[in-house]
Amino acid sequence: MTIERETIIERPAMTETVVTGGSPFGIIGGIIAAVLAVILIIWLVNGGIASNGESVNVDLPNVTVTN
Repeated sequence: MTIERETIIERPAMTETVVTGGSPFGIIGGIIAAVLAVILIIWLVNGGIASNGESVNVDLPNVTVTN
């Protein structure tokens, strides 16, 4: 006749570790950078330097190149 043995291993309860770090200045800086990027993209799509979608004429001087 064989003797059966049962081994019970109790594990400690699982714990969650929440790590928060950094400063709020990084988050605020990221938000400001995102807003500025959106404004820059909208500005470029609407004509960039040209105001109100109008064309800008630039008079350049005549330049001659000699060797």
